[in-house]
Amino acid sequence: MPSVPFPDPDPDAPEPSGSGSQPVPAGGNDGHPQSSQPSQPAEPRWSDDGEDSAAYLGELMAAAAAGEELTTEDISGAGFAQGGTAEQMHPGPVLATLVHAATTDEKILATLSDDDLIGVIAAVRRIGSFAAWAEMTAVREFATRPDPRRPATPGTAPAPAPAPAPAPGAGAGAGGGAGAGGGGDGARPGARARGVDARDPNAAVAGLPGQPKVREFAAEELAPDLHLTWQSAAGQIVYACTVAARLPVTFAALRAGQIHPVHVRIIEDESAYLSDQYIAEADEKLAEAARSKTFGELRYHAHRLVLKLDPESAARRKEAARKDAHVRPFREGSGNAGMIARELPPDEVLASWQHVDQRARDLRAAGIPGTLRELRVRAYLDLLQERDTRTAPASPGQDTHPDDTGETGDTGETGDTGDTGETGETGETGESGESGETGESGGNGGPGGNGGGPRNGPAGTGTGRPAGDPGPSLAAQVTLTIPWATWQGGGAPGEAGGFGLLDPETARDLLAAAARHPDTRWCYTALHPDGTAAAHACAPGPHPGGPPDPRTLKFNAVIRGPCDHAQARPGYRPGRVLRHLVTARNATCTAPGCGQPAARCDLDHTTPWHHGGPTCPCNIAPLCRHHHRCKQAQGWWLDQPEPGVLQWRTPAGRTHTTTPTQYPLD
Repeated sequence: MPSVPFPDPDPDAPEPSGSGSQPVPAGGNDGHPQSSQPSQPAEPRWSDDGEDSAAYLGELMAAAAAGEELTTEDISGAGFAQGGTAEQMHPGPVLATLVHAATTDEKILATLSDDDLIGVIAAVRRIGSFAAWAEMTAVREFATRPDPRRPATPGTAPAPAPAPAPAPGAGAGAGGGAGAGGGGDGARPGARARGVDARDPNAAVAGLPGQPKVREFAAEELAPDLHLTWQSAAGQIVYACTVAARLPVTFAALRAGQIHPVHVRIIEDESAYLSDQYIAEADEKLAEAARSKTFGELRYHAHRLVLKLDPESAARRKEAARKDAHVRPFREGSGNAGMIARELPPDEVLASWQHVDQRARDLRAAGIPGTLRELRVRAYLDLLQERDTRTAPASPGQDTHPDDTGETGDTGETGDTGDTGETGETGETGESGESGETGESGGNGGPGGNGGGPRNGPAGTGTGRPAGDPGPSLAAQVTLTIPWATWQGGGAPGEAGGFGLLDPETARDLLAAAARHPDTRWCYTALHPDGTAAAHACAPGPHPGGPPDPRTLKFNAVIRGPCDHAQARPGYRPGRVLRHLVTARNATCTAPGCGQPAARCDLDHTTPWHHGGPTCPCNIAPLCRHHHRCKQAQGWWLDQPEPGVLQWRTPAGRTHTTTPTQYPLD
């Protein structure tokens, strides 16, 4: 490649002299600097004259462009040591070429001095900062450029569905997920809002300097190629627009490699509620501070600065966060479950904690075994499920120690339900000859009902389920996908919709809990060898003893390949049988990267009904309400060349294909 101009070193930094490495002490920190040549030196390749440095680097670039391999002496001579030319170089093609040569040749890497190697590592980080800036700049350009659309596809877009509650931490500025930027809030003029408009990029960037306008469904176009959900892509767009518009000094420092992308996240997050009249001052001061501070130091410094400039910003942040108050369950990495409550009033949280703690002490006084920590878990579950463990019969031989106040024991496994927030239909898919079931957790039929808790507390007690307690009942609306063999005692994992994977023991517990609820219905999906749905059947009525034997049921084939329309319905709406066949075939929204359960999706006619599209498996597919609207927007095109295979074409002309769900076979 031709010689490329590169930025001059910082004029305030010392020019390199002698070799690329600085003298080091002979005996560590207590020794005296050596005056002799370093042990792994390159001969000085330039004088103190910056023009000579540039000429030498130009020679290296010309050699690399001609296909010559650079040597250890070349890299050392480039000045990666402290105070050297490369060590002060801004990100660009010259620095990238040097770093590539230094890191892709193991011999060079192994023979560089520690001083040079640290300089290479720092250079890689500067290049990473530039790459983050470049991505943000390109994302912003794509999302805000004028959008000449192709003609609209036929059909009328359905009305938008109510927006779901945002996930915990939305808008917290950690990583590149949705909600990373801010949105307007008329109640708080002069400050940026965050999180509440994260699903609407245009609303989130409203009021930014320059008044950027995000084109419709830009996030959906970006998401497949970035391997993101559309919500995360929307968050990237909002974040890029926000930083570029509100924090230009910080953004420029990122481009120059002077600060890390995490520094930018911290500055954006801490200044999100700062009034516009103070943002320029904060931007300049924080960008400068970030050059020499750790992430923790910067956050502390930024928080103090924002409070000093605009004390009312703290109240605005707190008030806005309260709008995101929510409770949700989640799957622990261990396979257990948890529940969290976010952004609640402090007085109510403290009062609630005292209530849980007092109930735990009451359980201990009643002789319920376990440490105080374990009994708090039991009290928490009791209060949520309106039950009282003190009324359950104790198992023989329980070790009851009312005076045990240890706090170190684990709480064990909850044996509790899957996902309390799902709204899926009953009768969702299972695995090969398997039981799949739906249920909604968090209830036991009312006060006094039997509830479950961890099975494996210390000595089988503590937060373990008391003897005689059959466990909680699991109301309908959570989809459980569990292999039939697992129900029969096998070791394959299952899955709970919206919750995650289940180990075999937990899967059997949840099936048993579901069987205890009268609203539970059981459906089965047989699989092809590739794990896709082959046939589907539903068992009528409740089965309190557990899922019925699938051999007693009639299965309907799930159509793949050429379709003879034998399963087509005469009207617009698919019946229950067709709905189940389609959602067994495609268990989630068929848009790229969308994980919305099919039970919560529209069953969309790929070719519109009023344009002759049949209500048939070859023309029906689940689309979440958001992607249903996206499909109907100008410039988008959706085709279903065979049942369950969806081909999307975006306004940019890119195509993305989704295929039928592949269930795990073992």
